[in-house]
This record gives sequence, structure tokens and C-alpha cells, in this order.
Amino acid sequence: MIIRKIYILLNLIFVFFFGLFAVYGSETSQIDSLKTIVKTETNAEKIADVYIDLSDLYGYFNADSSLKYAEKALDLSQKSNYKYGEGTALFLISYVYDQSGEWLPAISNLEKAIDIFTESNDSVSLIACYLNIGVLYSYGKDQLQALKYIIEAKNICEETNQNYALSEAYSNIASYYQYLKEYRSSLVYYEKALAVDTVTHNILNQSLNHTSLSYNFLKLNRHDEALYHLTQAEKLLPQIKDKQREIEVMLGFIYYYLETGDLEKAKSYIDKITDNKNQNEFVKLAVEINYVEGRYFLKKKNYQKAISYYDEAIEQSNTLEKYDYLSDYYNEKGEAYAGLQQYQKAYEMISKAKAAFEMLKPDEIVEALGNFEADETSRAERKKIMLEQELATAKNESDQFKFRVKAAFAIVALLVILIALSFFLILRKKHTDELKANYNTINRQKLLLEENLVKLAEDEKNLKRLNATKDKFFSIIAHDLKNPFNVLIGISDLLRNEKEAKNSDDFDVLIDGMYQAATSGYELLENLLEWSRTQTGTIKFEPQSFFIHKVFETNKHLNLEVAKTKDITIEISQKKAMVYADFDMVNFIVRNLLNNAIKFSNPKGKIELLAEQDNEMLIVTVKDNGIGMTPEMIENLFKIEMSVQREGTAHEKGTGLGLILCQEFVKINGGEIWVNSEKDKGSSFLFTLPLSL
Repeated sequence: MIIRKIYILLNLIFVFFFGLFAVYGSETSQIDSLKTIVKTETNAEKIADVYIDLSDLYGYFNADSSLKYAEKALDLSQKSNYKYGEGTALFLISYVYDQSGEWLPAISNLEKAIDIFTESNDSVSLIACYLNIGVLYSYGKDQLQALKYIIEAKNICEETNQNYALSEAYSNIASYYQYLKEYRSSLVYYEKALAVDTVTHNILNQSLNHTSLSYNFLKLNRHDEALYHLTQAEKLLPQIKDKQREIEVMLGFIYYYLETGDLEKAKSYIDKITDNKNQNEFVKLAVEINYVEGRYFLKKKNYQKAISYYDEAIEQSNTLEKYDYLSDYYNEKGEAYAGLQQYQKAYEMISKAKAAFEMLKPDEIVEALGNFEADETSRAERKKIMLEQELATAKNESDQFKFRVKAAFAIVALLVILIALSFFLILRKKHTDELKANYNTINRQKLLLEENLVKLAEDEKNLKRLNATKDKFFSIIAHDLKNPFNVLIGISDLLRNEKEAKNSDDFDVLIDGMYQAATSGYELLENLLEWSRTQTGTIKFEPQSFFIHKVFETNKHLNLEVAKTKDITIEISQKKAMVYADFDMVNFIVRNLLNNAIKFSNPKGKIELLAEQDNEMLIVTVKDNGIGMTPEMIENLFKIEMSVQREGTAHEKGTGLGLILCQEFVKINGGEIWVNSEKDKGSSFLFTLPLSL
């Protein structure tokens, strides 16, 4: 679960605010020096700044002293009308309350600081306040307000080129995708944050983002990459010397070993951090430490002990009003009750988990993130318009330059005439060289402008295609992906409320309907994820030599039971040819085409998987004798902007997205795909692959 919310790092922010001291290693001498300054300084604003510095330094080891000096700075700043000192003191007071788990006074003080910094137009301080208040709101129920603050901070960072806090904004946006279990989108923003931290040499944030990336890769079953990022985070700890960050990295290792089944190593890390969970400075981590202990005992099947730890995590979350991952605790507590065969209590926990999840209004978060992505697209379009305007300005300047060159030439020519008697030959050569140089400069500028205009036209074409792709993507999510869940909810609600339905003749039909809806939804979701990887460029192309016959046999075995339900036979070509392509992509293509063939075949039909050599390419054919297609359907089959949907012979659902992915994967492997079909006479889908040399 990792520490999903990124806290604003006061050390980093105050380096930008004041440019004062390094925090680690010499706190005592710095504190003594500052206290000495207070005794001799007479300027009220400078004394307030010293109180702020003392509060900042005490914040690392003594919360009471930190609060005392922040309140002194606030009082003195208010009396002297020192707005910057007043806002910064409120920021520090909020931070102390945040660390002690008192969210409401922390938010109240930050809101006052925001009013002050807004009035003084202090963008640097506003960024820090927006990020912190966004994190504070995220602990409670108002996740939408938290997200709005974080997005506002990101926008200010980008508009004012304040890269120091852009990492925190990206990381917090990533945490919302992670909360919604959109791990691929979460990875994008965590990687953006890490890139910023690498450029700004922010070691503290690099460690946290490596830990967060590890958690996301772990959820995507990419264990090697998860371990790599955890190791990178651990390597940075000696440079940081931060106990809280060390605990967060150890929590990351616990999640890794629990997920990979190495319970012994997970327990060794749990023992290391257990002693820290009751310390005041780690009150926010105590919830997660209890949670991982509960998860460990759940894996060990010691269900009673797991429940006790989950209860502690739930109680602490409610006490702190920190609800962001309360639904996870209830879900896993339900698993423990199920392990004890106490199914009524397990059902109650699942109901509480659902209520906890809905309490944070995930639909509003999804909508807000959708609007955020749309705004990002609009920003890109505005940047394009600005670039076009800059190009127009550059062209105008080029025309003016040509005019000046001509004027200069006229003047030079006049001068040449005046002194032609003595220096004619020398000056003619000199000015000829100058003219050639000017001509080359102008010509290069012209070519550069023409190249930029061509690139703009290509960018506009790509943007239109991306918009069409986005519209299709959201259309599928809004309609096709929603339908299977409506069926599942409807049938499950019927079975839950109508007890007679369980003993009725329609029970098997209802269960079959649930299975068909779940299968359809899973297939669509899998295709959506694969498609999104092709669109974002994150899919890897790893060609190798393999026998196409191996792919045929694998997919025949995989679909044999489905085919039996329609009494369909699957025949494989005896020709064994070796191709050079990406095995996973080819396997996906054959699986989708075979699924479609079964879907649109009549009972007792026949499907053939064929391979035929054509020069240096292999033609692979998936042939059926099913219901076939009309010419109009064939024409729109591989177009993302066209919707080609129809039911299978057993009322199976489809979106056409699988064929779009097949076309993408065939192109990546250097081949082509096409179809031969007639209505009621079956279809043959053919694609080519390079033969292995």
C-alpha cells in the first residue's frame, strides 16, 4: 500500500524560501547561533524570520518547540504587519498539527496562509500551501477538494517554472490513479515526478517516488522492476538520514515479500519497524504498520490475529479521520473472516468496505481526473497556437531582415561607386562574399521555417487522430464496459433479494448470464489495457524465432472447452514454419481471431488454423464457416472511429477493439492483415509475419 500521499518537504521548501542552512548534522549549533541573533537584533521582521528558522529546525526533532517558535513568529509578524512572516508562520503551525494527526487545525491554519499569500501574489509560498492542504484534505472524505488543490499547485508550478514542487504535484496526482487502481496511469505521473527530482537533485523525493513506483509495478506483477526501484530507494537512505523515510522503504519491502510469498523476509522487516509504530512522530505510519502485520498473519492463515491487527488499523484510521484506504482494511478483514468460515461477518466487512470506498466519492474523482486530462489536452493545443504565432513573428522578422539586407546593399553599392577609382576590385570581392553569406543565412531561415510548418501540419494530423482515439476510448468505457457490470449487479441483486430464485428453474440461466457478463467485461478490459499500452508507447517489441505451430496448439487448447459448448471442431495446419516476431503479440493476435471465429460460428461448425509460405513472409489464416460479413462491415472493420459491433451466434458481446489491437500488433511485427468474407458463408482472417532466417 506504501505511503501514497507525498508530504511537502519543509526542508526543501524553506531552502527556496530563505536560502539559509543545511538541516542535517548541525542543528544544535545553528539553533544556538539563531538564539544569539534574537538577543541583539532590533528589526521586527528579521526577528520574525529567525523565529521561523528556529521553528523549522526544531520541526525535525521537537514538535513542541517548533510550535512555540512558529507562534512567536506569527504574533510578531501580525504586530509589525509583516505578511510574508505571518503566512510562513501559519504554514509551520499547520505542519506541526499535521505531524501530530490533528488535520482540522492544520487545514484551518493553511487556509489563513493561503489568503495571505494570495493577497501578496507569492506564487512560491502558494504552491507549498496548495500541496499541503491537498494532502490534508485527502486524509478525510473530501477527496475531490484535495485533488483540486493539487492540480492548482501543479498549474502554478508549470506557469511560473517552479520545478522544486512540481514533483510533489505529479506524485499526488499519481496517488489518485493508484487509489482507483489505475496503476499504469499512476506510473506515468510517478515517473514524471522522478524525472523532475533527478534534474533538481532532490534525494528525499527520489527515495519516496522510487518506493511508490515499486508498489505500482508490484500491482502490475512486474516484480523485477518493483525490486529495482525498492533497491534504488534503499541506496539513497544514507544521504537522507530520515527515520520516517527509512520506515516507508521498509514498508515497501514488506509489501514486496508478502506479494512474492517470501513471508520469512517480510517478517524480518516487520520486526524492524514494529517498535516505531507507537512513537508520536510516526503516528501517521502506525496505521500502515498495523495493516501490514494484519496482512502478514492473513498470509500465514492465522486469521484471528490478522483480524486484531486490522481492527487496530481501522480504529486508528477512524480516530485520525484518515479514510483514504479504509476500504482495503475492511476487504482483507473480510478475507480473514471467510478463512474462519464466518461468512456472515465476511459479508458485513465487504459491505463496510464498499461503503468506505463510496464515502470518498470515487465517481467524482474519476470525473475530476477526466476533466484534468481534458484540460491538459487543451493546454497542449494552446501551446501549439502560441508556436504558430511565434513562427509567424519569426517569418515577419525574416522579411524585415531581407529588407534591411537590401537597404544595406544599396548603401554599400553607393559607397563602392564613390571610392571605385582606388579600391574597386578589393571592395567588389569583399561585398560579394558578404552577399553570399547573407543569402545563405536567409535561405537557411527559410528552410527552417518550411520544416517547422510541415511539422506543425503533421502534429495537427496526429492530434486529430489522438482525439478520435480518446473519444473511442471514453465511449467504450462509458457504454461497453459499463454494460457487463450492469448485468452482474442486476443478477446478483436478484439472487440476493429474491431467495426463491436460488431454487427456481432459472437459476442456471442467471448464473450463466453472470458468467457471460463477467467474461465479456474481462475480455474488454484486457483489450483496453493492451490498447492503452500501444497508444502510450509503453509496450515492448521483443522479436524472437519460434514455430507458429506452437501458437496454434496453445490457443486451440485454451479455447477447446468454449468450442465444445457449440460442438465446434478446431483443425490445425500440419505445416510447421518458424517466424521471427514478438511471441506475445502473435499469441494475442491468434487468440483474438480464434475467439472471434468461435463467437460467430454456428453450432457444429469448423475452424481452421493455417500457415502458408509466401517468399520471405508467412501467411497465417484463421478460417471459419460461420455467419460471415457484408462488404460494408468489412470496409469499417479496422477503423477505430467506426463502431462495428454485433452479437455472436450465442449472443456473445463484442466491441471490435480486439481487431484494432490485432492490426496494431501485426504492423509492429512488419506484416499486414486483411479479411475475406461473405455473408452466411464464413470468414477468413489473414495476416503476414516475417519468416525466421
